[in-house]
Amino acid sequence: MKKKSEIVEVRALPFVAAFSWSTGFLMEKFIKELANRRILAAKCPGCGYTYVPPRSRCGKCYAKIEEKNLINLSGKGRLVSYTEAYVQLDGNGNLQDLEKPMIIGAIKLDNADSTIFMPVEGIKPRALAEGLKVKVQWREETKGELSDIRFFEPA
Repeated sequence: MKKKSEIVEVRALPFVAAFSWSTGFLMEKFIKELANRRILAAKCPGCGYTYVPPRSRCGKCYAKIEEKNLINLSGKGRLVSYTEAYVQLDGNGNLQDLEKPMIIGAIKLDNADSTIFMPVEGIKPRALAEGLKVKVQWREETKGELSDIRFFEPA
């Protein structure tokens, strides 16, 4: 064992962390298909639960979900719930105030069992109600990015 006088105590070190990760094949396909204005979901071959965005393993019955289990959704659905956001992330992990509140909706797309959380526009907050029919509004030029879906609006 070293003598206490030989131990160097370090209180801080410069630290750089670099990460490389994959969203997985099904999620990658989901994102790429947004460029074609298509929303893909994964239907579990075991229990039939339909996930959007797709996942590779069912959270209900743990069955493996593969590419052959992908289905196309119409981009229409219903508002399940919503909230008003007054801040957003700035891309660096910090919050920034919004000029005006943004409505974030929990949306259950037709033929899907799970919900997605997306901005809702084109309606005043007081007119929002559970069960409101909504449809996707695409970005003018789609690129195969999550931001290809601009928002959902009343159908």
